[in-house]
Amino acid sequence: MNGSTGKNMGSTTGSPARHAAIAPRTDKRGICSSIALSALGMALATPAYAADESAPSADDQIVVTATRTPLEIADAPASVTVIDDEQIADQLVTDIKDLVRYEPGVSVRRAPARFGAALGTTGRARNEDFVIRGIGGNRVLIQVDGIRSPQGFSFGAQDAGRGGYTDVSLVKSVEILRGPASALYGSDGLAGAISFTTSDPVDLVEPGRTFGGFLRASYASADDEFAETAAAAGLFGDVSAMFSYTRRDFGELSNQGTVDGLGSGRTLPNPQDGHSDALLGKLVWDAGAHRVRLTGEYLETELATDLLSGQGPAFLFGPAPSWIVDDLTALDTTKRGRVSLDWTYTGEGAIDYAHVAAYYQDGEDVQFTDEDRSPVSATPRPDRERLNTFENEVYGLTAEARSVFGDDAFRTTLAFGGDVSWTRQEGLRDGTEPPFGEVFPTRAFPATDFMLGGIFLATEFALFDGTVTVFPALRYDFYDLDPTDDPLLPTFAGSAQSGDRLSPKFGVTVKLAEGVLAYANYAQGFRAPTPFQVNNFFENLAFGYTSLPNPDLGPETSESWEGGLKLDTENVSLQLAAFHADYDDFISQQVVGGSFTPFDPAQYQYVNFDAVEIDGVEAKASFRMDSGFYSRFAIAYAAGDILTPGQAPRPLDTIDPLNLVIGLGYRQPAGRFGAELVASHHARKPLDETTGACSAECYRPDSFTILDATAFLALTDTLKLRAGIFNIFDEKYAYWQDVRGLSATSTTTDAHTRPGRNASVSLSFQF
Repeated sequence: MNGSTGKNMGSTTGSPARHAAIAPRTDKRGICSSIALSALGMALATPAYAADESAPSADDQIVVTATRTPLEIADAPASVTVIDDEQIADQLVTDIKDLVRYEPGVSVRRAPARFGAALGTTGRARNEDFVIRGIGGNRVLIQVDGIRSPQGFSFGAQDAGRGGYTDVSLVKSVEILRGPASALYGSDGLAGAISFTTSDPVDLVEPGRTFGGFLRASYASADDEFAETAAAAGLFGDVSAMFSYTRRDFGELSNQGTVDGLGSGRTLPNPQDGHSDALLGKLVWDAGAHRVRLTGEYLETELATDLLSGQGPAFLFGPAPSWIVDDLTALDTTKRGRVSLDWTYTGEGAIDYAHVAAYYQDGEDVQFTDEDRSPVSATPRPDRERLNTFENEVYGLTAEARSVFGDDAFRTTLAFGGDVSWTRQEGLRDGTEPPFGEVFPTRAFPATDFMLGGIFLATEFALFDGTVTVFPALRYDFYDLDPTDDPLLPTFAGSAQSGDRLSPKFGVTVKLAEGVLAYANYAQGFRAPTPFQVNNFFENLAFGYTSLPNPDLGPETSESWEGGLKLDTENVSLQLAAFHADYDDFISQQVVGGSFTPFDPAQYQYVNFDAVEIDGVEAKASFRMDSGFYSRFAIAYAAGDILTPGQAPRPLDTIDPLNLVIGLGYRQPAGRFGAELVASHHARKPLDETTGACSAECYRPDSFTILDATAFLALTDTLKLRAGIFNIFDEKYAYWQDVRGLSATSTTTDAHTRPGRNASVSLSFQF
């Protein structure tokens, strides 16, 4: 990374306050096939221009996530995307949702902040999680520098997603692997993997110099965000060091609602005031073949919300109000800290590469809500507070090594290693005025010690001078879940559980001609059940229900098949892929007994209940000319069904509708000026793909096409200006992921719309 592309980070401290201070503020498969074939035709018909050396092909980038061995994207037997820090800066990315806005088939859910003190979680997690090919949440592995990010959690009025655990300003590259990753990375890689890599000191220093860094300031009008970054690094012989810090101050994300005021009919966003601090520091000793690195990372985000949409009369039991909500505010804090020490060897001999790391990580999500109430009858309505926390404290070890044998006629690359982590996971439910039949403080599950471990072997065999390459891999995983005798659950004894799993993976590539590669890939995935799912315990006998643990709950598993074609020439790259995935033993909470009476309460329990099938196609192409002009194209379409025992198949509503991206840009060969126009089209979710997803008919946003423009200009050798205008034509639109579950009869659909025309600008100075 250089100073012109810079990184940002952040941290702040705060405790729940009674009142948070707020500053005002046709057939889709046919369409997909036709477009994919058109892209292929365009690629084959494009004249042979020389490549622009200042803007190398993305297919030249080296990836490791797909096979555990380094190779170019064009040679990987899987669908992989790499987004580097230059792209993050040029596209004026501020969060993970911006990060994948031009990645069809990958999305991030963000619903508007509309939640209550004790009920409802809509939008509380902000950017929740990545969704890959329709599967998201804890079923997608997220890792930073090879360290797994904390899990997400939802219960009652608490919703802790994982989107707040990573600031994109910390990273120098992101690898997105579509399809199961368990054979390489273990549990949580059921649907895919998102791998962030942070910068090292040498990334901030120009070759031939011993000191460097950058300063950057940016502004985004969509949420009135100001961000400032400072980063510096020095090289002192064999030792190097760096430190980077980013501060972000932001408000509520704007939308295209028009209804102001109090109450559930409000469609304008609720006022918010937030800030974050992110810090990254590294100390590196580098002596020839050996490198030792100490890393410290910290991120804290604090967000205060004035929930105007939840204020006013509250109608719970009939046409007359039950009480009046005079004031409803929230203060949410998310923190993640990490310290790691690693050793890397790169040399020659029996072992070409080795890496060992030890780390400590602590992730915490704290959600506080304060509600002031007035009675509308003789029944008192005391004010109430809710304080919900979720924490993952982790110690871990990882190790891997690689060896290369043979020659061009028959070459073998062998990668092997393993990892183990010990997590203490716990959540707390506290506050005032608990529901009838409950006491505070309590937990939704006992504090639990959770061990995850595994060993893997991944190989690469290049045959016939590299014409055919096979990539077999196998991983053995084991886990152990041990609940404590938690004093906050005195009447409940949790159940321990352990298990193991073998996950194979097999890929093959065949070079059909110079720059033309066919590939096929088979992979299995799995996800161990979480402590919450095994030992969820909650009872309210007065209302006739209880939740039971399930010591026999098994892991979720998946199988996927993918085949495709890749074309990579000096000026053209193209990828076509088709895939089928089966997901078995999906974990869901079901009623397993009881009749909803105090004497025979309904019994809820997490069980392995559903299976899912998904089919889809994807295409991606880019074209480059020596004059500096380039274009890109990407499209994704998928459909899937949920298979439930004793029921007819029903559509999987978490899959995004057809989405395509077309871009046209120019980058001056010397890299001093560039601009790009990008059009994104999202189809309307077909009605037959939402059946059963809502109590009645689901709200399905209209199809839309938005146009964005970005540009950069190197004012001097050290000063670079970037700017962007997004949604240029002020289109009123909403993403399907953001409205999932919303009824078609809702009168507040405008609250779920994305910002209208908005702009961003950044100025960076390299020194």
